Amino acid sequence: MQIPINLNTRIFTFKKYTIRFVEDIKNHIFYILKDELAQKWENAEDKEKFLFEIRNNKNLKCAINFESKNFKYFKANLEEFYIENNIISSLHLELNYKCNLNCKHCFNPKNMDEYSISFEQAKKIIDEAYNSDVYGIALTGGECTINKDFLKIAKYVREKRMPLSILTNAQKLYDDENLFNELLSIYPESFKISLYSMNSDEHDYITGVKGSYHKTLNIIKRLRKKNINVHIACSQLSYNICSHKEVKMFADEIGAEFSRGCNFIHNKNNNNLNAKCSFEDIEQFYCDTITPKTLRQEFTKTNGRICNAGFTKLSIRPNLDITPCVGFNYVLGNYNSTSLKEITEIILPKFREKFIKSNLKECFKHEYCKYCQYCSLQSTHETGFLKKSPTLCEDAKAYYNAYLNLSKKIK
Repeated sequence: MQIPINLNTRIFTFKKYTIRFVEDIKNHIFYILKDELAQKWENAEDKEKFLFEIRNNKNLKCAINFESKNFKYFKANLEEFYIENNIISSLHLELNYKCNLNCKHCFNPKNMDEYSISFEQAKKIIDEAYNSDVYGIALTGGECTINKDFLKIAKYVREKRMPLSILTNAQKLYDDENLFNELLSIYPESFKISLYSMNSDEHDYITGVKGSYHKTLNIIKRLRKKNINVHIACSQLSYNICSHKEVKMFADEIGAEFSRGCNFIHNKNNNNLNAKCSFEDIEQFYCDTITPKTLRQEFTKTNGRICNAGFTKLSIRPNLDITPCVGFNYVLGNYNSTSLKEITEIILPKFREKFIKSNLKECFKHEYCKYCQYCSLQSTHETGFLKKSPTLCEDAKAYYNAYLNLSKKIK
């Protein structure tokens, strides 16, 4: 029997055991099937009935509710599993850098608008990713939905029963009802959508397109009504410094995930520096938001790695350059002249040896450094690979000042 379209499923075979991951997108349940259960899955004619029986067997602790608090801890442990076994959990395909918005803080290169990934190129990449044990595919841009082959590429990912994430501004999903319905019929795992304010004028000013707020809000609400996972991102910019509170309240009300932050990606070539918050605004932002429970942990990572870029994540640009993460200005190779197999087996190990905390020679010399959100994506745009970033330094100082202010209040 063919695997139902609402299921994501991947199998990993090791020397001592076999693990089958099965994700039921419709019911938001993640299954881990080991050894004998993994084999029974292979032989089951009715896959959904098999999963239903497992879910109702209290003696089998193999189902985790996608929406429970436990899932976040599980996902964190899963990342370590990927790293230990050299598995790329997420491959981002940046289908194009063209966009139907004109956001004031955009950092994507303007000199690559002519490039886009075709279905034929994407199919080859997805096939190799699947055969190389890459777990899931994320489609992004620019604005990925305006790529002429977007829907074909999305459908092909789901034909492989790989998890599909979509990073979009939602404008075309609003304009094209057929695209919206076709996309939902293949069960993407999640959508990540930016919402900059609950004030339409403020949001539209940032995106540079009148009416974009209405379309974005409409699609977010419709997705959540259909119980689709939505992650709302609210970048903190000079234009919307206080807006995150209302956006978070909205996200909480509809059951969407939410993320916000003060720092943005500074790209001199895009002249987007006006979008950067002032030091005073960043400090006030942290004074208003941090609590003893939400304090940043000191900057330490397992085995000294800086982040998971190049460990569990890879990205392919519209010109087929392969990078450790979306927007990361460090090219590992180009897909025209190399393969994912060569990247993961030969090139990535060398990158990972460099990409460690101890190689940040200019960093961690001040008390505030332990609160840094060090991001190599930011530093490569601003100063270079493994260099300190003035933007991130300022953010850490502002956070540290807010921490001192919080300490005084507690005392």
